[in-house]
Amino acid sequence: MPILKFIPHGEYKLRLEGRILVSELVGPWNLELVNTWMKAAHPMVKQLAATGPHVHMTIVTGSLLCPPEALDRLAEVIVYTTAHMRCIGNPVVAAADVEGRALFEPMYARIYDGSPPRGLFLDYESARDWSLELLAAEGF
Repeated sequence: MPILKFIPHGEYKLRLEGRILVSELVGPWNLELVNTWMKAAHPMVKQLAATGPHVHMTIVTGSLLCPPEALDRLAEVIVYTTAHMRCIGNPVVAAADVEGRALFEPMYARIYDGSPPRGLFLDYESARDWSLELLAAEGF
């Protein structure tokens, strides 16, 4: 049976704010979007890793829902960036009205197992403050 390939579903934007890589993600998304997103983020992560630790914040709007294979890919990326790219935190921002927010802990807890600190925040400011505290603890 041939493997089906889909176009990426969802949208992302990337930006750097000091030592915080911010991904703005509109979901729901699929595996193809995760692969495209991570490929685009890699040069920024590599740049950050060369000079010290960093935090990868994801701001989700629309929906937190995605298929299991997309979660599996995210888990692989988190393990890799923790072990090899000096990522020290993974905050996720999702307002109360984001679809699937109530499922975040049970659904996403497995992909963060053994990774750096994670957190679910209602707003960007709280996630940024948390991220800056992590970085300050590392001397950055």
